Amino acid sequence: MYSNTNIENINKGFGVLADEYDEMQFTNKPVQIMREKFYELVESIVKPGSDILEINCGSGIDALYFGNKGYNVLATDISDKMLRNAEAKNIDKNIKFMKLSFTELDKINSKKFDLVYSNLGGLNCTDELQKIGKDIYNLLNNGGYFIAAVMPNFFLWEFLLFIKGEFKRAFRRMTNNWVEANVGGEKIKVKYYSPQRFREYFQNKFIFVKTKASRIFAPPPPAGHFYLKQPAVSKLLDKIDGRIEDLYLSSFVCDYYIIVFKK
Repeated sequence: MYSNTNIENINKGFGVLADEYDEMQFTNKPVQIMREKFYELVESIVKPGSDILEINCGSGIDALYFGNKGYNVLATDISDKMLRNAEAKNIDKNIKFMKLSFTELDKINSKKFDLVYSNLGGLNCTDELQKIGKDIYNLLNNGGYFIAAVMPNFFLWEFLLFIKGEFKRAFRRMTNNWVEANVGGEKIKVKYYSPQRFREYFQNKFIFVKTKASRIFAPPPPAGHFYLKQPAVSKLLDKIDGRIEDLYLSSFVCDYYIIVFKK
């Protein structure tokens, strides 16, 4: 379960990395591309002026982007340091930040939203997806959307690490159990969800719309240096990904997949 220990470790661990996360947005090409694709998908579905709720907002990069585009944003996170970084950058009146775990969404009772979203694997840190799904359903307007970027239980780049003898990293996603990850020096429990398994938690309340794969053959964020060493190859791999990222099967073998549900 999503224990108090895990919550506190997330608070501390991601707090240590808060400044690094901000820097990665400008220095890590895969991160930039992943966010751009997420933004494109959201903007194709929900228009500016809509009310949106962000889960695990981190240092506010996504919230600030959407707020600047004219959306009304309530962004939540459990990390004190992440939220301080987010507030320090916020100059928009249509963006509000709140310290709140995604297991406490039922505490939001002020309004309903046209979109609830979670980017970059935040929901991989919990197994309370049924409760979260119920809370999101209650927070959405009729016809509203829930969009999440989730880490699946297989990723080609990681799997190929077995060639280098890094068997633990190569096979770490291939389990239905918790996996311990080191984040900012803190041990955080993570679960990996295939698109099919993730859908099962929400299918009783939501209509499944689509998935979009992110980083299939193209290098993931930890291999951002690959873009500097192999720019031509990187460009080619990005182009290949662009051709197949909307195929449902691609979401089973990528670093992250974006999944879209409608109420």
